[in-house]
Amino acid sequence: MSDLPDNWIEPPIREVAEVNPRKDVDLSSSDLVSFVPMAAVDEVSGTILSPVDRPYGEVSKGFTHFRDDDVIFAKITPSMENGKSAVARGLTNGTGMGSTEFHVFRSNGAIEPEYLWRFVRQKSFRENAQAVMSGAVGQQRVPADYLKDHLIPLPPLPEQRQIVAKVDGLTARTARARKELDRIPTLIARYKQRLLALLYSDFGSNAKIDHLLFSEVVSSAQNGISKRRGDIGRMINVLRLADLTDGHFVGDDPREIMLTAAEEEKYGLETDDLICIRVNGSEKLVGRMLVWDAQSNWAFCDHFIRFKTKPKVCLSRYVSYFFASDVVRAQIESSFVSSAGQKTISQGTLGRILVPVPPINEQTEIVRRIESAFVWLDRMAADHAAAARLLPKLDAAILAKAFRGELVPQDPNEEPASALFARIRAEQVSTSPTTRRHGRQVIVPIPTAHSSHRSEIIKRSNMRKSRKDDDVRGRPYLRNLVRDLGGQASPNALYAVANLELVDFYQQLSLEYDSGWLQDDNSMVKAV
Repeated sequence: MSDLPDNWIEPPIREVAEVNPRKDVDLSSSDLVSFVPMAAVDEVSGTILSPVDRPYGEVSKGFTHFRDDDVIFAKITPSMENGKSAVARGLTNGTGMGSTEFHVFRSNGAIEPEYLWRFVRQKSFRENAQAVMSGAVGQQRVPADYLKDHLIPLPPLPEQRQIVAKVDGLTARTARARKELDRIPTLIARYKQRLLALLYSDFGSNAKIDHLLFSEVVSSAQNGISKRRGDIGRMINVLRLADLTDGHFVGDDPREIMLTAAEEEKYGLETDDLICIRVNGSEKLVGRMLVWDAQSNWAFCDHFIRFKTKPKVCLSRYVSYFFASDVVRAQIESSFVSSAGQKTISQGTLGRILVPVPPINEQTEIVRRIESAFVWLDRMAADHAAAARLLPKLDAAILAKAFRGELVPQDPNEEPASALFARIRAEQVSTSPTTRRHGRQVIVPIPTAHSSHRSEIIKRSNMRKSRKDDDVRGRPYLRNLVRDLGGQASPNALYAVANLELVDFYQQLSLEYDSGWLQDDNSMVKAV
């Protein structure tokens, strides 16, 4: 990424963390370890919740091994897409055994586990990983090689820690905002119920208000049609439960059936018809009323009861709001008939509910006040929904800025990430068998903070080079640098001032050895 800060690098993840490291445990079979199934990783907080201590001997085989400070990352759908990943902390005996559906990242010291975790936890990272999943449907997994080869923007270690702290502070604010926003729908629902209760509360004790059975305020009641198809008549839309969302008519995917003229007369919906949900698996929906004010050419299926109110006695909208109040809902929910997982309410049960019936002009005013308040509350709910949709985007924007180097200021005096990266790589190779090319030992450079060329290292590390550059490609680029350093140099100093990626440095070093421009001299690189 060319727009990264000068003291950042962008290596593949495999260069800063071992992916799925070998099992490395010094425990007896009776020692306890933390057992972490997939369900124990919380996809919201990104933490391991309630791991279970198990004897190591019971879980030593057939599970994924990890240890404190490792990053675990779900590789299987849908856990990966849902963000199941965490930094392992506080494991019993520092050891965890978990689901085989985890990939494990183990830092080699060049990257903070918390920084790496935030990078792989990004929604954009998970979306890209989803695109390369392989396997059967429902069992698709992210390949380990994809994670190993994925580039990661890498700042100096102190800046990584600053970024983690800054991200934590900002996302804590968005988390608090999300928590507060999550309360709003409940508060809105309670406010609506309180409003309904206040408007109807005086009716029970008011002797001037008539109280009629619901069956007395309606002129007809009709269960819907159970017909699924027909061969005679004309096509007409049929209202189904699927046409409702939260008890409100949507009808954006209507279904048609063929009805005869007689059926259409019997089941056709008209303006101000009162539609009641008769049967549903959710007890919160059964008995809900809605007033039909949609287009014509609709009938209704047998999941509903259609009532027509007496226009001189009761307004349909007045009745629908009354039936939405808590006091009536309590009566309805205590009268359900349950069968095969479905809740049902009958015409007779509904007909026995007492309805306070003030004069029509008062009903009209009650409806006006309710709808005026509900419009305001619904607008608030829409604003809440919009804000709730923005919060994940805000979190994503924070992380994007963090990994572009725009979240915290850079310190030019910090050791560049390239120097730390090279030193750690050298330490790894120094503890492993020596690598040889063309009969020569390939020495991995180890830049140090005490080099006499420290200022030159910092200066040159701020300049980006590539083996495709004209002064590098096929030329004695490294030899010229060695001459600038006095004719010979340690691999450490040479790597630092070369400012080539590690792989490019090896390739260029090999080329110049083969071309006779450089030679080994007692672990020093000497210009010829």
